[in-house]
Amino acid sequence: MFRPLGLSLITSVLPIVLVLVCQNVRADVFTLYDASGLPNSQPWLSFASNGIISGGTATQSQQAIGVRLQTDLAVSAGYGNYTPFSQFKNVSFPSLDRAKGFELSFSLSLENESHSNANRAGFSVSLLGSDSRGVELAFWGNEIWAQQSNPPFTHGEGINIDTTVQRDYRLSIRSDTYVLVSGAGQLLTGSVRDYSGFGSPYNLPNFLFIGDNTSSGAAGVLLGPVSLESNLSAVPEPSSYHLMLAVVLLLVAAEHYRRYFFVYSLLKCRSAKLHCSCYHFNGIPGSALPLVVRI
Repeated sequence: MFRPLGLSLITSVLPIVLVLVCQNVRADVFTLYDASGLPNSQPWLSFASNGIISGGTATQSQQAIGVRLQTDLAVSAGYGNYTPFSQFKNVSFPSLDRAKGFELSFSLSLENESHSNANRAGFSVSLLGSDSRGVELAFWGNEIWAQQSNPPFTHGEGINIDTTVQRDYRLSIRSDTYVLVSGAGQLLTGSVRDYSGFGSPYNLPNFLFIGDNTSSGAAGVLLGPVSLESNLSAVPEPSSYHLMLAVVLLLVAAEHYRRYFFVYSLLKCRSAKLHCSCYHFNGIPGSALPLVVRI
């Protein structure tokens, strides 16, 4: 059976168009904790506590939706992507390039929190890029705020919010700006910080910590799933170049199909020696479209 060349062209071009349109729409996503078992039993995060030195206590227990971490005022404890020897727990941990953007997603509720210093919190999230610049967010029961870098580790911009409610948070860093989102609403934004003057661990590249990092705060938190997207530049809509090229390819294929279908229909009419009614498209000679074909 004769198959119009235009149709073959369309079926050949369509996969190319789909590849162009879908190119770079998938970011690198890493599930750091899937909320089953303890985070340190999975490949990406370590658990550390200075309880032996501080004399404080930190406990972690598995819960239905994740892990419960409880710390007292003396201890510092939590989950991070580095070991106590400043080595990645998993050497495959991605590089976090601020130019490309990256985002940490986590589910969290504070069951209790206390602090003896207005510049400290019983629970914090630290996220730094490959150049050791990023942000540390402090969580109180009624506020989330950013640690300043100048003067270092002082109360910066914040938002009043009930953190005792289980929420899904997304902390993204793009270029020189961080943004904290929950649901469809933006909670907090500001400039990235450079805490490297403090030394380790804030001078480590691609540093991540979730927990209690101070002897001036205590908290009981319920932590759910944690994931990381390391390349937000791969997420946006296809580029205008790819879209334009896809449209051009489809238009070329459609034009070939229109022309070859007309010739095919005309030849079929003549071979059958029957009358064929064809109409000019938009009144332009030579661009006839077989609207009615009687065979």
